Amino acid sequence: MGSNIDVDVADGKATVSINRKNKNNSITAGMYETLLDTFKEFEQDDSLSVVTVRGDGEHFSAGVDVGPVPEWGEAKPKTIRDQYEITHKTLRAIESLGVPVIAAIDGYCLGGALELAISCDIRVAHTDAQLGLPEANMGFSMDQGGPQKLPGIIGEGMTKYLVMTGNLIDGRRAYEIGLVQEVAESEKAFNETVRRLEENLADQPTYVMDSAKRQIHGVRPPNLDEEMERAIHHAILAYKEEETQQHVEDFLN
Repeated sequence: MGSNIDVDVADGKATVSINRKNKNNSITAGMYETLLDTFKEFEQDDSLSVVTVRGDGEHFSAGVDVGPVPEWGEAKPKTIRDQYEITHKTLRAIESLGVPVIAAIDGYCLGGALELAISCDIRVAHTDAQLGLPEANMGFSMDQGGPQKLPGIIGEGMTKYLVMTGNLIDGRRAYEIGLVQEVAESEKAFNETVRRLEENLADQPTYVMDSAKRQIHGVRPPNLDEEMERAIHHAILAYKEEETQQHVEDFLN
């Protein structure tokens, strides 16, 4: 489909693969735009029953590509805001899709990739997967919903731990804290677990799945969208910080 996003649809089941293996499937601005277009198309497909988002190769995704960050340090705030508006629209499109969306997590699932995964309805992980929010280590302020959504999934304390330390946890620990809903120890078992879940969800009445998502999302904090907007402002300020730019320069070199 272009922009390093592959889409396969068969028998009412769609698989969306992040395919940028030479960069550990890190996600670019263009890839978010393609994901947004993809989920808009899914919304019009009445034959669809379930969607799975996964990474091609060894990793789900190492997160957002930080290559443009030095340029963002000099960019006008509106330029950065416009890009994040697209990213937020992408996450909303995933959340609002009227059929279940699975995140199949293998290898790295870091930063913005984890925030993408928590926009999906159900997460399955390999026990050796590495999940986390290492933005603090780079001097970034998170901007895609992690601090806003994770407390309702794993609690406030664990959210602060992941956000503030930048430490990674494996798939087994992610399962123990409720971040993922199923876990598997081998690649074969992982793929089989994802397949079984796809079949289970595909067998359910789609209108029930849609209404379930709407009801569950309906009890989220009423100020969630407002706080997501605030996160963009915090992110823009962080990009202007000299310390952040130095961390990024060290990382890229």
